[in-house]
Amino acid sequence: MDCPMIIRDAKPEDAAFLAKCLIAGMHFYDFETEIPENKDIYLNLVVCEKRTDLLYSYKDSRIAEIEGKVVGSLLSYPGDNYKELRRKYFSVFWPDYMMIDEESEMETGPGEYYLDTLAVLPEYRRRGIGRALLEDGIKRGIKAGYKLITLVVDSDMPDLIRLYESVGFKKAEHRWIFRVDFLRMVYSV
Repeated sequence: MDCPMIIRDAKPEDAAFLAKCLIAGMHFYDFETEIPENKDIYLNLVVCEKRTDLLYSYKDSRIAEIEGKVVGSLLSYPGDNYKELRRKYFSVFWPDYMMIDEESEMETGPGEYYLDTLAVLPEYRRRGIGRALLEDGIKRGIKAGYKLITLVVDSDMPDLIRLYESVGFKKAEHRWIFRVDFLRMVYSV
């Protein structure tokens, strides 16, 4: 990487960027327009990201910056309250999709520190930013006392699977989440 990168805690004013990262993680968007095509989802996520009592919150995100420009983020948190926080999020923001939530397996659970959404702007990919954010997330999980760091990755994304393996994650089982086949990966301390 040419310019020094900093990783910092996200702030409420980062909510719009963090919402774009979440939509990118859902494969609805890849930073190609200022406002994502799924505007309603995006606007709901911006509101959600500004709160501290929901599953997707700025308080659980770290931001990568290069020369003052926000270029990536990682959302991560303890899995201990995941089930109740996911249900709360769906009931508040996507009540029409509660059935999809109910039929989905849980992404994480008690005793795990979960790396939820990693996103890097397309023009900054393959520069080590994603790796740095992952390593930062792992350190945060270990510092919080967790011995198991987990994530899920779309089974059809071999480049991401290789990235996760390169930082020490091991393939585990498949999970059916939001009607998509995900591979669960585990980092053991």
